[in-house]
Amino acid sequence: MITPMYKYNFLVYHRDFDDFLLKLQELGVVDISMENRNVDEDEKKIIEKIAKVSSTIKFLETRTVPDEKITLSHSADEIISRVELLQREHEQFENAIKKAQKELAEVEPWGNFDQKTLNLLAEKGINVRFFVASEKVFDEEWLYEYPIEVINHTNGLYYFVLVDSGGLSFPVDAQEVRTPQFSVKEKELEIQRYHHRIDEISKELDFLSLYIDTLKHEQANLTNQLDFKMVKSSAVAEAESTIMVLEGWVPETLNEKVKQVLDSESVIYISSKASLHDNAPILLQNNKFAKLFEPISKLFAFPTYAELDLTPFFAPFFMLFFGFCFGDAGYGLIFVLAATLYKFKAKPEFKPLLTLIQILGSSTILFGVLTGTVFGVSLVDVDIPALDNFKSYFFDQDKMFKLSLILGLVQIIFGMCVKAANLWIQYSWKHAISTISWVLLIVSTGLFYLLGQNPESSLKLFDPIHLVILGLAGVGIMFFNSPGKNPFYNFGLGLWETYNMATGLLGDTLSYIRLFALGLSSGILGSVFNSLAFGMSPDIPVLKQVVIVLILIIGHSINIFMSALGSLVHPMRLTFVEFYKNAGFTGGGRGYDPFRKKTVEA
Repeated sequence: MITPMYKYNFLVYHRDFDDFLLKLQELGVVDISMENRNVDEDEKKIIEKIAKVSSTIKFLETRTVPDEKITLSHSADEIISRVELLQREHEQFENAIKKAQKELAEVEPWGNFDQKTLNLLAEKGINVRFFVASEKVFDEEWLYEYPIEVINHTNGLYYFVLVDSGGLSFPVDAQEVRTPQFSVKEKELEIQRYHHRIDEISKELDFLSLYIDTLKHEQANLTNQLDFKMVKSSAVAEAESTIMVLEGWVPETLNEKVKQVLDSESVIYISSKASLHDNAPILLQNNKFAKLFEPISKLFAFPTYAELDLTPFFAPFFMLFFGFCFGDAGYGLIFVLAATLYKFKAKPEFKPLLTLIQILGSSTILFGVLTGTVFGVSLVDVDIPALDNFKSYFFDQDKMFKLSLILGLVQIIFGMCVKAANLWIQYSWKHAISTISWVLLIVSTGLFYLLGQNPESSLKLFDPIHLVILGLAGVGIMFFNSPGKNPFYNFGLGLWETYNMATGLLGDTLSYIRLFALGLSSGILGSVFNSLAFGMSPDIPVLKQVVIVLILIIGHSINIFMSALGSLVHPMRLTFVEFYKNAGFTGGGRGYDPFRKKTVEA
């Protein structure tokens, strides 16, 4: 559900406005309206600085914090500048290493030589010339005919030098290359120097990670400055700019506290309970079970203030859909045990997520038991006498297929009921008649069809009672789809909605077949890995058991990952598309974000 809000308009003398905002920031419960405002240059600079601080924190958090106790003396700006400098220097040396390694690869065939010696020989008129020739071109006779020395023979090429004291001609088949400007040893030493400098940079960056808390305090201070500026610029100046008018929102649960503080400070204000169609911020307030699913609902959008929060309505379905898609009792047990064990050492903020994993894992166990699937093994096919009396209760593929469609239709009809309630609350009962009529038509048709399957039942499909119900539903659909409009307009709109409903309802219901398909694929893939493990392992003692265990662990790990991903994504798709659409969800609300001082979390 959505927490009721109170709307406040504060009237403050302009000279007292800054002090008032500081007190409001300390109070930390008022959400200030900041609509239709532009970000000024000062705010842009602060935003850029916050981004720079945040990126520095993110980078330093990847470093290894040294176990040192020192007195921190540098400011946040100094740390940011130093980190940026070291990052650039690190990148430059990384590029230099790549370049040096490329040059080393080029000179490596020539080995080590003394460049000074070559220069001295050149001064005395003796030139050492460098050549490369392929194996097909190179002639062994050259070794006897010319003063040459083979330096290297690799990759089908001969690398050799020719000592030329002047005017010596040599076969053109060999390719003369430029004299290397450095030896292998010189380039290796250069690369070592680069690596050494990179190590020094890394150590200094690790040391600078000790300043993460300093940077976080700076981040909080900048955020508070930005919030203050944005709130201040959101006020409207009245009475020749002597009075500042500021609009804000307070949750109903904190309303009395705010009033007491404002009255004690003699602040002039006007407060009233927000109407349904006010653009009030959204603060979700659900029970313990539904609250676990709020992170999922927030992935899509907040409802508007006038709408119902759909989180408690889709939560049970999402839980069932996840278990349906995963559909393996063994996998579900792993989820439950892993989340339970991790809870003992997890931080408090992560425990609700672990509880959600426990619930989803329990749903997976439920559907695994329903189908008789444990780690890809179908209990129906296992020869265990103790299970013989229970095998008839396991759902086969045909039953699971029908169950997926039934669950889908139930959620769609339930969504339509939610839509009717939403319309009733937001507008009036007249606006809900059309949706209620559709629910009545669908449910009554299904009910009379099922009752008609019993030969002894007096209620049949399209009997007089059913026709009366259909007539009433038809009137609601055709003439109450847009209350207050011309009846002919309503009738035409009703025909269009009937076409959309006839085609859309079928398509929406068929979308839920994905539940059956994913559950089936999970079981089949698990069975395949079991077959690979026991059917393809070598018939050698010990090695056979090792191979079986490896295939089972790797295979089922892959299956768990893929199935868990699909079991999360596809129920979300069914929730945000089929259910939200049939529930008439509009969305577009903004979350409750009170004006308060940001602090560094411990």
